[in-house]
Order: sequence, then structure tokens, then C-alpha cells
Amino acid sequence: MKLLPKIAKGDLYALELLYEQQKIKVYRLILSITGDSFLAEDVTQETFLRVQNQAQSYRKDISETAWIAAIARNLAYDSLRRRRYETVGMETIPDNAFTVQNVDEQSNVEFLDLIKELSQQEKDVICLRIVADLSWKEIGQITGQSADASRKRYTRSLEKLRSHM
Repeated sequence: MKLLPKIAKGDLYALELLYEQQKIKVYRLILSITGDSFLAEDVTQETFLRVQNQAQSYRKDISETAWIAAIARNLAYDSLRRRRYETVGMETIPDNAFTVQNVDEQSNVEFLDLIKELSQQEKDVICLRIVADLSWKEIGQITGQSADASRKRYTRSLEKLRSHM
């Protein structure tokens, strides 16, 4: 990929290219955390704005994909925390109103239903592996655990999902 150094220098074409390459993965990752398609759309856009604004702080010891996934994950959790403080009584937006192109609505709904019984740590490792397609090392860097611990949590989470099926 190696687009972040170009983005750090202000190359908007590189940002557009990165967006086209990563938008579906980022959206699905955020959707798996928030469970709200409209919120996921907003946070996806915010993620790429943050990528543009912080590209100069990218460290080469982590992959670009993992760095973007970490930003998306953190923004998704921030948006959920902010949401808790919003006023009650606002109209609820349906969770299945998907707006990102080329996203299979039915598979997203099924995936969200499947993982809703997992703990947040279990959801994280499942989503980072399946949705963001990150390596164990990258997942470990994001979650603050070793690659081996990430792999074990993933395996246990899959076993838990199988037992609920």
C-alpha cells in the first residue's frame, strides 16, 4: 500500500485511493462494533479524515491497514461513549439501513446477530481478524496483547460461537 507517506505530504489522490481500497473493511469493522449502519457510515468518514490529519504520525513498525483499523476501532468506541450521553427520545435509526455501496446487507445483519453474545474483547478479535483481515501480530498491536494471545482468544471465541449455534 505505502500511501500514508504520500498522504502526509498532502497527496489527495493517494487519500482517495486509500479510501477506495479500505472503505468497505473500515465500514464493516465499525459496523460490527457499533451495530448502527448510519453511525458506522459517519465514523467511517471520520476515520479517513483522521487518517488524512494524522498521516504524518504514522509509524512504520505497524502496517498501514492495522494503523487505520486501530483508528477506526477507537473512533467507533468513542462514538458509542458519546452516544450514551445524548438525550433520550431521539428517533432511533434502524440498524439495517446500510448505505455503503457493495456491502451485502444480509451477511452484515447475520454477522452482527451472530457476534452479539460475545464479550467486547471477543468481538474485537473476531472483527479485527475476519472483517479487517489483520494478522495476529497486527491484532496484538491494536489490542495490547501478544500475537499468540490474540490467536487463542480468537479460537476460544469461535468455539463459543459454535456452541451457541
